[in-house]
Amino acid sequence: MNFKKTLAFMLALCTCALLLCSCNNQTDEIPEGMQLITSEYLDSKFFVPKEWTPEITTGTLVAKASDNSNVSIQKMATSGSYASADEYFRTDYFPKLTSTFKNVVLLEEECSTENQKFGSIGNYAVKYVYTVESDGSVYKIMQYFSVYSGYLYIMTYTAEQSLFSEHLEEVTDIVNCFVY
Repeated sequence: MNFKKTLAFMLALCTCALLLCSCNNQTDEIPEGMQLITSEYLDSKFFVPKEWTPEITTGTLVAKASDNSNVSIQKMATSGSYASADEYFRTDYFPKLTSTFKNVVLLEEECSTENQKFGSIGNYAVKYVYTVESDGSVYKIMQYFSVYSGYLYIMTYTAEQSLFSEHLEEVTDIVNCFVY
């Protein structure tokens, strides 16, 4: 009888320890000054500044600042036989941009295919910065492309060219806080 009581006590103790260890995971915490945007279509955690207005569409999470600058995250199944995110951008994505918008200018000096990290785990990414003309305005766009668990994640920051630098610190926080 003593053995059964000891075994029951040990099982209860192990159960309590497991419950305590599973609570308060740091990825469940919302970073200070941020809000969490989620969607049933995207199983990631996208944190944006509290002051920004979230918009959720099928497969894409978007948040806008008061000046209409915005960020979005999109998750796509990888397709094609591209050797890298850089090859995908240059042979597929960028040609589509140039056929869609007038005066697309890739700002090579601001792009980086090395030492770019994305998300809270610091996953490898590539970064591209370019301008486009649309409806008489020039917009500056910065995009991160990152492959994780067989999916391509594209984070896009868009702002009027004159406002682009206004939100760079916030965008850096968004990039660093993203959870796959």
